Amino acid sequence: MGAKHFLEKIIGYVGGEIADEDGVFQGGIGPALADAEGGPIEPEGLVGGVVGLENPFRCGVGDELDEAVALGLARELVADDFDGDHLAGGGEAVAQAVFFVLLRPLSKNCYSRINKLLTESLWLELIWLIDWWAGIKIELYTDSETLQLMGKKILGKENALVICNHRSDIDWLIGWVLAQRSGCLGSTVAIMKKEVKFLPVLGWSMWFAEYIFLERDWAKDETSLKSGFRHLEHMPFPFWLALFVEGTRFTQTKLLQAQEFAASKGLPIPRNVLIPRTKGFVTAVQSLRPFVPAIYDCTYAVPKSEASPTLVRIFKGISCPVKVQIKRHKMEELPETDDGIGQWCKDAFVAKDALLEKYSTTEIFSEQDLQQIRRHKTSILVVVCWLCLLGFLVYEFFQWTSLLSSWEGILFTVLFLLLVTVIMEIFIHSSQSERSKPPMVLPTQDPMKQKLLQT
Repeated sequence: MGAKHFLEKIIGYVGGEIADEDGVFQGGIGPALADAEGGPIEPEGLVGGVVGLENPFRCGVGDELDEAVALGLARELVADDFDGDHLAGGGEAVAQAVFFVLLRPLSKNCYSRINKLLTESLWLELIWLIDWWAGIKIELYTDSETLQLMGKKILGKENALVICNHRSDIDWLIGWVLAQRSGCLGSTVAIMKKEVKFLPVLGWSMWFAEYIFLERDWAKDETSLKSGFRHLEHMPFPFWLALFVEGTRFTQTKLLQAQEFAASKGLPIPRNVLIPRTKGFVTAVQSLRPFVPAIYDCTYAVPKSEASPTLVRIFKGISCPVKVQIKRHKMEELPETDDGIGQWCKDAFVAKDALLEKYSTTEIFSEQDLQQIRRHKTSILVVVCWLCLLGFLVYEFFQWTSLLSSWEGILFTVLFLLLVTVIMEIFIHSSQSERSKPPMVLPTQDPMKQKLLQT
C-alpha cells in the first residue's frame, strides 16, 4: 500500500460515518469483525471509529477544514518524494511527524482527529501483546455507581483524570487496555518523565500525541503542566489523562524509604503503596475542574502466587491475571483549597493501601462487582495489516538494494539486526522495577522507627 493510498484511507475513516447510533457499521471492515465471545465489536472499539460526528473536520467557528481540503492536503504531503517505501517500521511516527508539521498549524482539531487514528493504530499493537500473545486476563471491579455509568456508556464518553498506584512495569499497558475497551485509546494521554519521548517510535508517538513530559524540576514542570492542561481543554473528543501520583514505580527499596519518611512525619505507614507526591495532582485538579467532571481512582494488583508481569514475560507469552478496581469520584466533590486537594489524594492512597493489604492477607481483592470485559479482535486486524505492509516494504527494499546478493550485504544485515536486538534488550531490562534490590539493613537506627517499619 503506497503512502498516498494509506493517507487517503485515514481521511476516509476519520471523515466518514463509521457507525450509526445503533452500532451498525455503514461499511468498511466493520461487519467482518467480532469480539472474542462472538458478539459484534462496539463502534468505539474500531480503529478510527467516531460515533455521532457528522463532519469531524468541522473544527469550530474560524477554524474549519472540510474533508475535501484535508484530503487535498494529505495528497500534497505524500506527493512525489514521499512514497510507501519510506513507511517501514515506524510508519505511524513518520505519518504523525508529517501531519504535525503541515496540518497542525492549519487546524489543531483536524490534526488531533487524524493523530488519534494514527496513535490508536500503534497502541493496538501493544494491546495485541497483552490480549492475544500473552493472554493476560484483566479482572475489573467497580462500585455500583461506576458500574451503572459504564452500563450507560458514560465511561469513555467523558473527560476524566485517571490516578493509579504504580505497581509494576506494565500497569500503564493495563490502563491502555481499559481505555481501548472504553473507546478512548487514541485520546488517552499521560504525564511522563521527559526521557521517555526520546525512545524510538513509542516515545516519538507519545510526543506527537501531545503527552505531557516533566523534568522533575517543579519550577519548569508547573509551566509544562499548565500548558498541557490548556491544550486538553480544546480536545475535540473525550480524553483520559493518566497520572501516577507516586511519581515512580513501587519497589521494596522505595517502600522502605517511604515508610521511614512516614514514620518521621507521623503519617500512616504504607505497606503496599508509596506516599503520593501531591503537587502535580493539585495543579491538575485546579486546572481541569472546569472541563473534567470525574476522577477515576484505579487500584492495581497481582495475585501473590503469580510473578509480577514485565515486558520480558509478555514478549515470552507468559500469562497472568491482574486485578483493577475503579472508583469514580465527581470532580465537584473534591475540596476547593490546595491543602484540601492534597489531603484528599493522600487519603485515597491510604485507602488503596488498606485494600491491597486486605487482598494480601485474605485474597479478597474488592467487595465491588466483577465487570466482565471482553477482548476485541481489532488489535489482531491491525497487527496483521502492519505485518503485511512491513513485509512488503522489506521485500521491496531488498529487491531495490540487492543487499542480500553479496556476502558483505548479508553480513551488514545480520549485524544490523543484532544491534537492534541488543538495543531492545537493554531497553526492556532497564525498565524492570525488580532490578532495584531492597537494602539489607533498614535505613534508620531509631528503635521505634524500626518497629514501625517492620510491622
